[in-house]
Amino acid sequence: MIRLLPALPLLLAAYIPCSAQQVIYSEDFEGAAPSFTLNTPDMGSVVAGDNTWLVNNAYTGGQGTLECFGIPFSFTIPNTAAQPAGITSPNGNYMHITSVAAINSGVLNCNFAAADGLCTNAASHFARMSADISTAGASDVTLSFWWICAGSTDNYGELYYSTDGGTSWIMVPPALGAYRNQSSWVQQDVTMAAFAGQASLRFGFRFVNNEATAASDPAFGIDHVSITTTSQTAALVTGALPSSTYCPGSTLTVPYTATGTWDTDNIFTAELSDANGSFGAPAAIGSVTSSTSGSITATIPVGTPTGTGYLLRVVGSDPAIVASNTQAITVVEAPYAGEDHHVSYCSNQGPQLLLNEFPGASPCGSWTSPDGSAMTGVLDPSTAPAGGYTYTTNCPGDCPQDAAVLVVGIVAAPNAGDSASITVCTNDPSFSLFSELGGTPDAGGSWALLGTPQSGVFTPGTDPEGCYLYTVAGISPCTNATAVVCVEVVNCTGIDEQTHGWPGLRWLGQQGDVQLIDPGKGQPDKVNVFDPSGRAVAANFHVEGQVLTLNMGDAASGVYMVRLTKGTKTAVVRVVQQR
Repeated sequence: MIRLLPALPLLLAAYIPCSAQQVIYSEDFEGAAPSFTLNTPDMGSVVAGDNTWLVNNAYTGGQGTLECFGIPFSFTIPNTAAQPAGITSPNGNYMHITSVAAINSGVLNCNFAAADGLCTNAASHFARMSADISTAGASDVTLSFWWICAGSTDNYGELYYSTDGGTSWIMVPPALGAYRNQSSWVQQDVTMAAFAGQASLRFGFRFVNNEATAASDPAFGIDHVSITTTSQTAALVTGALPSSTYCPGSTLTVPYTATGTWDTDNIFTAELSDANGSFGAPAAIGSVTSSTSGSITATIPVGTPTGTGYLLRVVGSDPAIVASNTQAITVVEAPYAGEDHHVSYCSNQGPQLLLNEFPGASPCGSWTSPDGSAMTGVLDPSTAPAGGYTYTTNCPGDCPQDAAVLVVGIVAAPNAGDSASITVCTNDPSFSLFSELGGTPDAGGSWALLGTPQSGVFTPGTDPEGCYLYTVAGISPCTNATAVVCVEVVNCTGIDEQTHGWPGLRWLGQQGDVQLIDPGKGQPDKVNVFDPSGRAVAANFHVEGQVLTLNMGDAASGVYMVRLTKGTKTAVVRVVQQR
């Protein structure tokens, strides 16, 4: 609120009988280095312009000239009103606005060049305290200053305060509009609850110079600035917290001790600083209406950033007192189990680490399977049941734990069977390629040869030989399964032993794994071996003198036909393979 200084003792006597006043700041601008910084850019103000803040003891006006569009205009500046005896060092130094045109003409008293939109620009000019003061423990804080400003509706002074070192400013509305229409010095006292209990408090003055057609000197002038606090006999102390580490969302009990006299409607509020320990914009985390000692149930706000520099304090409202001590606390990240969701695995996939499905989850936790039994968190899709797997955090500290459910679906992998290779005769009957697959393939797949769809029924002598691809489609996340049946077609005519035309050709028997043949009087260029059905059998031959050795490898026991070829002459001899 705003009130005049003569009424202050009466109000204090009426409502706070036990109190003590103390002047904690005073500036009369008589020192070599005033505690105000002039012409700052705060609140959109200009550092240099058509007007400027000065500190001097000039009160005498004078004549001057202002050039506009190359044309000189003369002006007359009246004297600034003399100061009354209530000001410390009356008619001494004071802080005030002076126009640059006046300065250039040697006139340095309180005056301004009104903005006319042509030769003088509309602008604001800011002057601020150079350092913070603390009002911690004060119930009432009063700013007192003497001011003068005639100005106009568009040209006036303003008062601001800051609680964060001048980073941001809040305007204090005057009782009767802006600071203007005052050609003689007058004292102003301003008392606001927001001034009390601040670790960092400072004030600033701004002169606003908008466009005007009628304006009067003097401009905005300030002198004898002081700040007075009223301390109550009441006192407040924040008690020890049960822990020094909390999480966003944690609930805590904040004890406090209140001594002295407190109003019955007083509210004790627990406040949390920012991560750097600043109470410039404290967060109220709990409160209680009380006039005695007790405790406050408080909650660390959800979303509070982690940090080790937080402070906690208790503040009373009536009287306005901040606890004389603060509690240091650390805000840590709350345990996080992840977000509930669903995932599917194919039954032929390898073991899965379930925690990978919860990105960002705290690693301090345990898993339970769908039946409630404990499990390691590694799931084998080939054997594990489908259902909900629960992850529950068990992290150290007093923070609330968290849990999340991963619903797992198991999809059966497709089976195309085992690949096979067969040899058929051109005169064999049609047959199903599916029946040639090994293992236990799934029915209903598709057949293709070199990318061309096939029916899956092979007709020797008609269909082309080759490797036929069988594909069973997989359901996501399973991929398709494939196998091949490679078919070779031979001309099976039935082979009889034919030695005529090749004198002396005869079988000499088997020695170990090698068949021995007497080629007679012919030395073959080529040797082919066939089983009883006429299918070709792989074999290697070698002729040494009058003996042809034939190695048939792993051919099964049975009767085989050996065909020898030299030029256009052909002969066949029968051999018996024993394994």
